[in-house]
Amino acid sequence: MKQSAFILLVEDNNEFREILKESLESSGFHVTAAANANRAREAMNIGKFDLTLLDVRLPDGNGIELMREFRQSDPDMGIIIMTGYAEIDTAVDAVRLGANDFLKKPFDIDELLVRIGELMKNRQLKKDNHSLRAQIHSQHAHDGLSGQCDSIRKLQETIKLLGDSDSTVLISGESGSGKEVLAKALHKSGTRSRKPLVSINCGAIPEELLESELFGHVKGAFTGAIRSRPGRFEIANGGTIFLDEIGDMSPKLQVKLLRVLQERCFEPVGSQQSIEVNVRVIAATHRDLEKEIAGGRFREDLYYRLNVIPLTLAPLRERGEDIILLAEHFIQRFNKDKGAEITSISDDASRAMLNYKWPGNVRELQNLIERVTTLKRQGVLELEDLPSRMISDKDRVLQSFQMDVKTASSIDLKATVDEFESHLILSALQRFDWNKNRAANFLAMNRTTLVEKIKKKGLQPS
Repeated sequence: MKQSAFILLVEDNNEFREILKESLESSGFHVTAAANANRAREAMNIGKFDLTLLDVRLPDGNGIELMREFRQSDPDMGIIIMTGYAEIDTAVDAVRLGANDFLKKPFDIDELLVRIGELMKNRQLKKDNHSLRAQIHSQHAHDGLSGQCDSIRKLQETIKLLGDSDSTVLISGESGSGKEVLAKALHKSGTRSRKPLVSINCGAIPEELLESELFGHVKGAFTGAIRSRPGRFEIANGGTIFLDEIGDMSPKLQVKLLRVLQERCFEPVGSQQSIEVNVRVIAATHRDLEKEIAGGRFREDLYYRLNVIPLTLAPLRERGEDIILLAEHFIQRFNKDKGAEITSISDDASRAMLNYKWPGNVRELQNLIERVTTLKRQGVLELEDLPSRMISDKDRVLQSFQMDVKTASSIDLKATVDEFESHLILSALQRFDWNKNRAANFLAMNRTTLVEKIKKKGLQPS
């Protein structure tokens, strides 16, 4: 419980007001006491309170009306109504109209402290949840880096720590896990955020063009070089350069990159004149660079120059409930972009999404939600809206059964279950060419039980 909370106490009984004030202050709260509605309004105009303890009967007004005023001016403030026995109905109405709780006089101080503790705890949880949702759904939130799992929280803390650092960072993670998003977050949190972030995918550009892209070229350096052109390092001067898929860079360019990291200078293609740059380097790869070194495909000295601050992005399948949080974020984004109205995700679809392995990681999830908002347009994201690869055999069976229930006028339970069982057994037998051992293992039953059911149902190869 937040013992430093600010409380406004509105009570016209002098003796009772002083007792409450003293008890609350001894428990660590900051208390402002008011004997009537006008004094309470004055206090609200001057300061901001976490909680108001409000008597229903006041000498210059009605506590319920005052509560409405307070709720309108501060929707997030907690309000506990204090009432006499004869006013229980009034207190219940007050809760319906916006009060968080009520206490019937006379009440025990310990009970009051318990109620305050519960209210403040729930208020904090609501505040934390609102903050998290705002982070998830904000246009400025970093897709793929928002979430609650331990690995993402640690990355978020690391980003804060690296805000004033120019150290080279090496990001490892599977394709689509958000490595470029992490690089952008690192750049924006740092002192170079006002300067450019320049990105280049080292695996997407042929070697003969990549050198020019990185370091630039002068006029006449090669066929087609009709004018001089600056490279990405020069463009990024003062800011950050993000070298994605660094593990795909050729050995020749690895040597040139090593020199840039060591000496902070380079020569454009076709030039003998060095250019000095002040650039922070963030590199990323989906490869295991230590294995690449062992295989002779990556320079060990370059690896140690890059791996000053190593960061690892967990694959989406290991991030638990973050999958649903990110899906909700993408739904809101694409609803806005495409004028769609996808309202939520069904429990069945959520379960399938949580059980899916997500080989394409966050990028695959984003593409899925974009497709659903584009094609479905409105309503709830259901199991049938997901690609077949995401739906398990169990979910597929349950889905077909649910469709029967939705469309049938009535159902004979015993006959339907018997038919359903026959269909499953026959499908399993056909799948394994009537190999009863394999079919029994697939259906998680004893072979003898399966044989008995085959005889009883009269099942035969078609």
